Amino acid sequence: MTPEMTVGASGSAPEAPAAVPAHASAPSTPAAEMAPAVSDPLDPEPEPGQRRGRIARDEILSAAIDCLLENGYSATTTMKVQERAGVSRGKLLHHFPSKRELITASIRRLAADRLDSEADYSDVPDHADLPARVRWSVERLWASFFHPNFWAATETWIAARTDPELAAELVIHEKHVLRRVRENAHRLFGETACARPGFPRMLDVVFTSMRGMAMTYTFSGRNPQTEPMIATWNATALALLDAEPTATESQETQ
Repeated sequence: MTPEMTVGASGSAPEAPAAVPAHASAPSTPAAEMAPAVSDPLDPEPEPGQRRGRIARDEILSAAIDCLLENGYSATTTMKVQERAGVSRGKLLHHFPSKRELITASIRRLAADRLDSEADYSDVPDHADLPARVRWSVERLWASFFHPNFWAATETWIAARTDPELAAELVIHEKHVLRRVRENAHRLFGETACARPGFPRMLDVVFTSMRGMAMTYTFSGRNPQTEPMIATWNATALALLDAEPTATESQETQ
């Protein structure tokens, strides 16, 4: 995301053009006290069996992401993922006992890959040149909606409408994504914009408008780089950054 903003269902905020969607990312173990010497006792080399397990898990997640993007949520079955990953049924079920757990893990992996990737700031305008920096940031924020992460998330949002357990998983995930997205948005827009009292409101308004517009690209076939609303989002962002804070915003900053 270009600046890495991943798009979340519940939130506000941001990723690089990919063209139209191509219908169209864990943890550690403490070392035991008095353990035999290793190169790094806090991060020991995994056992061969552990390495094989991690490799198999990564292959399963990659296959699930590919299936989700190519075929959609409904058509992504554990059998199809198993075949694509080239693993046994027992291996897949060992890592992911249900389709819901498999898909939510895939979405988390895809989002983490995107959020943790390095943005290209080689052509970023100085933050003090607010109009130029906002224009640059708005274009990259819009581009973030055409990363596979957004389309994979969209598939799961729709499925969650009739699957309460999936919905509960996504609520937790989206809260985490939103926190990361807001952090990345501060770097994207820069110090001058972020210092304005209207910045949070601007980000919410522009982001949610972009998300709604992006949904129409599931069928329109248009080129997102020529979207007429880009100019409107740019003007809206500048206007909201210059606006006087509301009473609520003033209280929140005190």
